[in-house]
Amino acid sequence: MTPTKPWTLLPFARLLLLITALAAVSGCSAISASMEATPTMSHWGGLISMEEDDLKSRYTNEHSRFIRVNGYNIHYQDRGQGEPIILMHGIFSALQTWDDWAEELSKTHRVIALDMPGFGLTGAPEDLERFNEQEVVAAFEGFVDALGLGRVSLAGNSLGGFLAAHYAAKHPDRVKRLVLLDPFGYPQDTPWLLDVGTSAPVSFMGSYIQPAWAVTLGVAWVYGDSDRITPKSYSRYVHMNQRAGAKPVYMKTLELIEARADSTVPPDFRSIKAETLLMWGEEDTWVPPELAERWRQDVPDAGLVIYPTVGHIPMEELPKDTVRDAALFLQSGLAGACGSTPAGDSQPKWSCP
Repeated sequence: MTPTKPWTLLPFARLLLLITALAAVSGCSAISASMEATPTMSHWGGLISMEEDDLKSRYTNEHSRFIRVNGYNIHYQDRGQGEPIILMHGIFSALQTWDDWAEELSKTHRVIALDMPGFGLTGAPEDLERFNEQEVVAAFEGFVDALGLGRVSLAGNSLGGFLAAHYAAKHPDRVKRLVLLDPFGYPQDTPWLLDVGTSAPVSFMGSYIQPAWAVTLGVAWVYGDSDRITPKSYSRYVHMNQRAGAKPVYMKTLELIEARADSTVPPDFRSIKAETLLMWGEEDTWVPPELAERWRQDVPDAGLVIYPTVGHIPMEELPKDTVRDAALFLQSGLAGACGSTPAGDSQPKWSCP
């Protein structure tokens, strides 16, 4: 007889447990934030979408551009002058997650932050079957080529970190420096939320309905300290979730993540030549910091800095401290950044090659 695995409850019962647990942890703040972010009860319940023009009026500015690549109309923001760095966000996010970094780094660099294929104002392809790991990799490669960029630096968080590392391994001579924040990619145990999200009934339902309160509770979960989440950030996650076509591609992304995490063939990042800095939130429950050592087996000269009390999105949760360390690294390499004296709220733990 096969032993019973933990969490073998029905998917909806598991989902109810998740909601209860997250609500208990985050109190009423995430729930109230979801109500403030939505204009009607139908939006709050995740039953209808927001108009594209409304989203564009909220989430474009003087730095915004759109470019057609591989069937995507990629939204990106381009500011500053100097050596280029591209900022790549993670799942369910948008380029605004990098706003503090973009403002600071644009003092010394040309900073390009994009809504990754499938997310933000870029959105998904009309044919959702096209949306897979190879498709997103190809779209990003096309984006870099379309902008006529030569050698660049890359910074990526979560799935964006995996894609940045993939690009650096495939094009080692085109990436100068690489900053990976809680990067996803190696085989790992995933949070049971992924098992729930990829189960047939929840995946089907989630392709049509994702309540705003579930979105804000999920955001609260991935932070190390949910009190650091601003109302503006809560609203952005809700609004991007309510872009037409977002919900099915979100569920498709969970399948992509689970497949990569369960893969018996880990990615080969040994071709990376770029000087690399790993940045990790010590309280990350999605991609635990212990996985940093797996990265350093393939990229042995990588530096590592771990931020106590921080979760899965360090640049959003602790922007001033993380961008300070990233800026030092981009300007001076690991020799200038490793072991730097902290100037902000954190007491980062450095491990230098």
